[in-house]
Amino acid sequence: MREQDPILDKEVVHDQFTDAILKVWGAIRQHSKFLITLSVVIVLAATVIVGYFQRQSANRAEASIRYQKLSDRYQVAETEWLSAENTAENDDSPKPFEKVAGDFKSFFQNPKFAKTPFADRAKYSYAKIQFYQRKIDSALEYYQDLTQNVHSENQLIAVYAHQAIANCHEQKGDYRQAISAYKKLATLTVDGLSSLWIEHLSKSAQLGMARCYEKLNQPQDLARIYNQLLKEIEDNIKQGVDDKSRELTTQAKELLVSLPDISAEGISGSTPYKAFQAYQAKIHRYKVQKDIEGRLGEQTREKLRTFETQATDFTENLDKAIDHQERGKLTTAWRYYRLAIGVDGYDPDYGRQSIFDFAPNRKVYEAALFHQRRIANN
Repeated sequence: MREQDPILDKEVVHDQFTDAILKVWGAIRQHSKFLITLSVVIVLAATVIVGYFQRQSANRAEASIRYQKLSDRYQVAETEWLSAENTAENDDSPKPFEKVAGDFKSFFQNPKFAKTPFADRAKYSYAKIQFYQRKIDSALEYYQDLTQNVHSENQLIAVYAHQAIANCHEQKGDYRQAISAYKKLATLTVDGLSSLWIEHLSKSAQLGMARCYEKLNQPQDLARIYNQLLKEIEDNIKQGVDDKSRELTTQAKELLVSLPDISAEGISGSTPYKAFQAYQAKIHRYKVQKDIEGRLGEQTREKLRTFETQATDFTENLDKAIDHQERGKLTTAWRYYRLAIGVDGYDPDYGRQSIFDFAPNRKVYEAALFHQRRIANN
């Protein structure tokens, strides 16, 4: 039998490799035109895509700058218009909105800016100007469009457009149509927006419905809305007190675990607030006893002081709130509830009371309370 020659085997392998290379090269030569065309198409497509996104980015940047300038002019025009209206000189005063309204319209109709989020904002401002100028049907047309077609960044504008539609119908005296629009706003849900923000708009919508029911002389529906709003506020305050009580109770338990010669066993209460009071009392007795014995270290004293400061602020403000509420001073009561549980907490970013942590908020509460009392006195 002939022995296998490793050198010959290498040559055979080499020949097979060469054949494969030649076949590939032949295929490339045969389809060279197609491959060149494909490469050119890919390069051109990539160039077009990159160019498109660069243009979009440039358009957005330009739109942002132009819209900001328009917005600044709008703020000035709105202030002038409202000042003229408040001094009963609106009919004889210059029309500050005319020029900026036309510029807003040109902006959102410009194809260059149409796909940017600023186009919707310009359209909303334009519709608002139409409303101010009592061109209600024109305003409605643009608001309707904004409820259906907005940039993904402008969901809040769509919600405000729903509110504006209801306001337009109310302004026209179409109160039943306005009630229908307010009901739609009151039940609106929007992905990506704060549920508390939507809840606030919902409560504002209920106030709008109440105004319309009064115009339609439907006192039962009117009273139902105001009573419902005030009950929701009472329920939310109770929930806020319970939540704050649980929060402080948790802190009290953690504090007791860290203290020597004391246990949290056997402490309870029929409500979250009473349970908190039981923990507060036990911690206070512990502090007094250790002070008498002279066995209270500085670190332990600081822990106790921190807890007792928070607990005392909570209970004192809550007692004042309840006292003013029982005496019928409900606005003052609200102030102390805010201090006790954070109702309408102050938001430093906005420089005003925030509506994001409680709904219905103070504005809705005071409006509902005022109108409920007004109706009761008539």
